[in-house]
Amino acid sequence: MALGSTSPASSRRAKEADNVSDPSIAAVKAGLEGGVIEVMRREIPNLRTLPRGAAYDVVMNDPRMLDECFRLFRTRPDLFCEVVVDTERRPATSDQTMLSCGKTLGDAVALVVRASARRHFRQRLDSRVRLGPPRPQPPAFKRLAIALGLARPPQAKAPPRTLSRSDLLYRAIRSYLRFDWQVPLIPHYAPMTPTQVTDLGARLLDIREVAELRALSAPGVTPRDGRPPLLLDNARRLLVQGRDAIDSEILWRVVQQMDLARLFPQTETERLRRVVAQVSAVHSEVIRALLPVLGNDIRRFTVFLMVAFVTLGEQRFKQDFCQEGRGHAVRKLGERLDLLPSPPPTLGEMSRLYTAVLSTAYVGGVEASGETLLKAHPDLVRALDAMGRSQASPAAITG
Repeated sequence: MALGSTSPASSRRAKEADNVSDPSIAAVKAGLEGGVIEVMRREIPNLRTLPRGAAYDVVMNDPRMLDECFRLFRTRPDLFCEVVVDTERRPATSDQTMLSCGKTLGDAVALVVRASARRHFRQRLDSRVRLGPPRPQPPAFKRLAIALGLARPPQAKAPPRTLSRSDLLYRAIRSYLRFDWQVPLIPHYAPMTPTQVTDLGARLLDIREVAELRALSAPGVTPRDGRPPLLLDNARRLLVQGRDAIDSEILWRVVQQMDLARLFPQTETERLRRVVAQVSAVHSEVIRALLPVLGNDIRRFTVFLMVAFVTLGEQRFKQDFCQEGRGHAVRKLGERLDLLPSPPPTLGEMSRLYTAVLSTAYVGGVEASGETLLKAHPDLVRALDAMGRSQASPAAITG
């Protein structure tokens, strides 16, 4: 069964889709329940012993399992070359590829993410079924007349349907559920209120970290004055008003909300606060050089500085970032950053890119040979290749 082709038997679950009258959605569902889930059953040990229908339900009910399935699809598209095909029956690997049903592969991904989120919201938010008040009974004489067929029983009026908590949340967030990277976040979307989702709007798609989503969904985080939440604001929010200097207290709040303690495993809170204070002491030349090339993004700017501290060490960080007269060197570093695509706003991606760039800087004041550095760090070679490096062997932050 190819994704994008129809099957009456497999489309019996189409009632779960957002629009059951849309035949293309039914076709996507049929493909998922057919050939796609068969590949998953063959490749994922936890699904092998389950019947097809049960395997489908396990995947759709568990965001962790669905995430595993998506990762298999993205890393091994060859396994799906016969079941995920375009209008010409060729393997469909790009999200822009049009399937034979008239939906793109990206559309199909969004349908799966939404269906899984809807199931999870219902399980999480509507687990307790609230029974309505008991139906009032007619008087005894009327019950006797009804029993003898001398009177008609009262017509039961259907109670007005009220939207459940899961319905309200799903309606608010539906248009922002689009990508497979959101699947691990589904359990963390559930505690949000529809008002919080509405306040964040499309900015919700800028959040890929669980820690940041928790911070943004905390009560009172989204200002009512139209100002963005801290994590979604311009990086100049970090600065002391009227000065090119970092406010250490605001930086500490950003570090906490992003859970950047992950960069410093087994470091006590007091030690991390001292690190933040040291990072806050970066020179104004550094701020002016790096803010624009990091897109004036508060999260990227914060991560870059914290990764620089980790990568260079305290002494070199102070030497390169906190002392006057290092503007030229940092501008060269900024030029290198400016040539690279901005990483997705995940700590892992940002850390890999920034570590790769910073690892090409000179060591202890002595400029290292670029070739020697790259040969000694194969991970750096892969990171730079993935970024599309502009120079064959960048050797130092001074260029």
